[in-house]
Order: sequence, then C-alpha cells, then structure tokens
Amino acid sequence: MFKIFVNSDENWIKSRSKIHQNLIIIGLAWFLLFTAFQSMANLQSSLNSDSGLGTLSLSTIYITLVISCFFWPPIMIKHLGIKKTILFSQFAYLIFIAANTYPKWYTLLPSAVILGIFAGPLWTAKCTYLTEIAGFYSTLSGELNEAVVNRFFGIFFAMFQMSQIAGNLISSTVLKPENLDGQKNVNLAICGYNECPQIVSEQGVNLKKAELSTVYTLCFIYIFLGFMSILLIKLALSEYKSYKILEDKKTEINFDIFMSTIRQLKNKEQLLILPLTLWLGFSLAFIGADYTKSFISCAKGVDYVGFAMIFFGLLNVIGSYVFGLLVKYIGRVPCFLFAACLNYFLMIIMMKWDLATNDYLFYLIPALWGLADSAWQTQVNSIYGVLFKTNQEAAFSNFRLWESVGFAISYAYSNYLCISTKLNLMFFYLTMGMLGYLCIEYNQNNLNFSKLNNFKALMTVVLGSFFTYFYFFM
Repeated sequence: MFKIFVNSDENWIKSRSKIHQNLIIIGLAWFLLFTAFQSMANLQSSLNSDSGLGTLSLSTIYITLVISCFFWPPIMIKHLGIKKTILFSQFAYLIFIAANTYPKWYTLLPSAVILGIFAGPLWTAKCTYLTEIAGFYSTLSGELNEAVVNRFFGIFFAMFQMSQIAGNLISSTVLKPENLDGQKNVNLAICGYNECPQIVSEQGVNLKKAELSTVYTLCFIYIFLGFMSILLIKLALSEYKSYKILEDKKTEINFDIFMSTIRQLKNKEQLLILPLTLWLGFSLAFIGADYTKSFISCAKGVDYVGFAMIFFGLLNVIGSYVFGLLVKYIGRVPCFLFAACLNYFLMIIMMKWDLATNDYLFYLIPALWGLADSAWQTQVNSIYGVLFKTNQEAAFSNFRLWESVGFAISYAYSNYLCISTKLNLMFFYLTMGMLGYLCIEYNQNNLNFSKLNNFKALMTVVLGSFFTYFYFFM
C-alpha cells in the first residue's frame, strides 16, 4: 500500500538511514518550535491574567483550530504538499509569540485566530508524514507496520517533549525572582483546590506580573528558536508526492475533501476514541493553565512555573521513548491502564493536598502528569495511525479537532469554575475516555475474555478508582 511514489528524486524512501534522518529532522523542528510556543502557553494564565486575556487567547486558538480542522488540513496538504504545509503553518506560531510583546485584545486574539487556522494543518501533516515513513520503513525492514508506527511516534514525542524542558528552563531563567516585583500577602487559603474565581475577586490575587523588559527578552528568544525550526524544515526535510496528488491537479476546493473530516465521524471506532481524544485536550489544558496558575503561581510565584513544568517535560521525554518501545512487548492496554490510574491518583492528591506542606508535590505532580501524558500521546497517536490507515488525513484531522475541543472548552471555563469543579469534570472525562477505548480493544479482539483475570484487573482499577472517588469526595 506504500508503493505510491513516482519521482526518481525520492529514492530516500528506499533507504532506512534516510527515513531515520527525516524522522530526527521533523522531531528536532518540533522541539525548536514548541520550546517557544509551549512554554509561552504555560505562562499565559500567569503573565496575561488581566481580564483572563491569556486563557482567552488560548481558548481562541483551539476554537479556531476546531473550525479549521473540519476542512482545512486535507485541502492544504493536497495542494501544497506536506513540507510546504508545515512551513507555512510554522509562521503562525511566530506571529502569536510576537504578539505577546504587546498583549492587548487587538493583538493577542487576532494572532490566536491565525495560529488556530494553521495549527490543524501543521499537526495533521506531521502525523501523516510520520505514519507514512513508518510504512516505508516497515516495508524495507520486514517489521510489523504497527510496531514501527509505535516506535516512530515514541521517538518523535521524546524529542518533542524535550521542548517542555528547554522552554521552561528558559522562562525560569529569564523570569528569575530579582526581575519580579515579588509576592506580597500570599494567602494559601485561596490557592490550590480551594481556588475559586469568586473568592479571588473578593480577596485579591497572589500573582505579580513580570517586567516588560523580561517579557521582551523571552519573546525574542522564542522567535529566534521558531525561525531556526522553519529553516530546518526548509533545508533538510525530504518531500514526496503520491499518485493521488499528482493525478488530481484541480485547483478548486473539492467538496469530498471538504467533507472528509465529517464523514470520518461515521466510523464506529472514530466515535469510540473521541472521548479519549477530548481527554488529551482537557488534560494538557488543566496542567498547563489551571495547575500552573492556581497551584504554582498562586502559592509560589510565576517564576516557579517554568521550574515545575521542567519536570513535566523531563518525565514526558523519558516516558515517550519508553512507551514507544514497551508497547511492542506488553501491548497497548497496559500502557493506557497505567496512564489512567496515574491520572486518577494525581487528581485525588490535588483534592487532599495542603499547600503549606509537602513542597515537593509542586514538582512531583507535573512530573507524574507528564509521565502519564507521554503514554497518552504516543499511544493515542499510534492507534489513530493503525486504525485508520486508509484515511489518515481525515482521521488525524479529527484527532486534532477533538483534542482541540478539549483545549477550547477547558480554557473557556478556566476563569469561571472553581478548581474543585474542574477536578470533578476531569475525573468524569477520563472515565468516559477509558470506557470508549476499552470498547475499541474489545472490538479488535485485544481484550480476550478467555483471559478473564487480565480483564478483571483492568476493569477493577478503572471502575474502582471511579467509585472510590465518589465515595470519598462527593
């Protein structure tokens, strides 16, 4: 199914070393670009907290991304190809970062719209590229396609998640305490699990903004890294074209392509994986906005956000590589089960944690959350590549679409709901996602009822965590 290429200059797809080289190039490009964007996104709820502009801009990004995912990625990839799609989309991230040098509603929100329009094509092109070069590699090596897809996504996300470490290290260094006004009258009673918009509005907030000079420095560093990412893709990433694209040279919008993302929703397995895809958005939005603002910035200060999120990135990098290899030996189900149990455990800790004690939890919680996220990211991406081989662009458009819905909803209610309510919702989202995923594995005959002990163990942990939560906390 992968013999779809005709250009003699594309002989690189017949070389395993060249395929590996392109895998490293795209991973490194994502590392550079998202070193800039992700750390800036982590700081939005703290740096641009006035009138909720920071989280509003993030919500705008993902609302726009949701709309664009319905039609834009397949069209852009079809007419520009994967490489040019990536190149054009990268510039949108630079525009958003630059807008943070003057964060007003008329600069930040329009730049957020632009980023949202091009984020869908960027990620869809990346997922398609990785899945297809994994297919080329499996043909050359004789390995199972699913195993190669899992390994390639694992390597990619290990490199990608290193951006959390580098970006947050940069932000913590630039936003060092002597550059801040300092925190005054820190009231831990309104932080963490007790944080509520109504209480904050009555008693005031603990947050102090950074000086403009430090924000400018941070933005210029991130813009430079983004340009380096663009140059890397332009100069080093190999391109290819398929027969499908070469044979269809129409320039007008094809309604079938326009509707391909929507038609993908008729697939039963696509519907079953949607709750877990939504969970990815909810999970990352919570740790990147709600946890950083309500736990870290409120109790410790904005300069601690980067330090804490470094641990998120570090465990994410390690986990991405480990899970990408481990799934070959233990299968997907234990990986998903481990991630779910870890997230349940961390949410319960946040519900019971007294912020005046156990300072190590400020760093341990994001670290273990990053470990769980590494399992989600590698395995959900790979399961999309395995389940929807024949319609990858539409499937990965749906992936980005529904993950973005999770982001958008979470950011939209971030400034209105209490942390206690948000954690209740997170518990519900994860449970629904796991139930949908288990149905997929059952349909794929990966949950063998003849091996009842394994199934009992899985269901006991997932449902047991659910009922334990309601017994103790409701």
